[in-house]
Amino acid sequence: MTKRGRYVRSSQAEKVTDVAFDATVRAAAPYQLGRRQAVPDATNQLQLERQDLRQKVRERKTGNLIVFVVDASASMDAEQRMLATKGAILSLLRHAYVRRDKVALVAFSGRNARIVLRPTSSVDLAERRLERLSIGGTTPLTHGLMTGLKLIKTERLRDPQVYPLLVLISDGRGNISLFGEEPLLEAQRMAGQIKQEGVRTMVIDSTRDFGSQPGYPRNRVTSLYGAYAFNVCGDLAERLGGRYYGLFDLSQSAIVDSVQREMLRTGSA
Repeated sequence: MTKRGRYVRSSQAEKVTDVAFDATVRAAAPYQLGRRQAVPDATNQLQLERQDLRQKVRERKTGNLIVFVVDASASMDAEQRMLATKGAILSLLRHAYVRRDKVALVAFSGRNARIVLRPTSSVDLAERRLERLSIGGTTPLTHGLMTGLKLIKTERLRDPQVYPLLVLISDGRGNISLFGEEPLLEAQRMAGQIKQEGVRTMVIDSTRDFGSQPGYPRNRVTSLYGAYAFNVCGDLAERLGGRYYGLFDLSQSAIVDSVQREMLRTGSA
């Protein structure tokens, strides 16, 4: 198996699988004279014993995987939302090479969600993919969340050390059912499932500035018809276990600042 990461130090280990030869030699050196005298016909070869063996400790830079799950349905702010998101993705990628971060985009509209941009650190690839992104249609919010989670699970299988952050940008007003239930109830349950998977999350409310409001309903299952009487995105953020951001000025810089603030808060920036 290929050992990944930079060798930074050594340690003693019960089972040595990646030998640190330099440290092993240093550990054995003080005992060479006594060991050679104890062995008849011993040569000048290095005499090693099990307790001399040292394990390499490797340091691997773990990059963030930022998965944007964005509402691409028809709404008053749809065009602004997508332009701001596109700009934010490209801005984050231009600085991603330092930390080896990757960015992906899931857009949901109509009857389903689609992966517009698979995890990448390439600005050129992102620009080409984002050019073809269209908006319009209904809001399959649950499908968007589920697709984002599936993408993260796939990346975790490829790289168990990846550190994902799911960024939901929406007004929270899902209106398409995935499993035959009320759309909002489905989205709430999917948010709970994402939380159980231990995925870092944040929710950017694309329509209203709730930043000054102290809270939102807790542990509440809300019917579709009462959904707009409270902060839907705030409720989803709580169920996701993530931070809620109400951005009255939905712009590229506002999204980038929010994402970077979240990464700093969770110790990954």
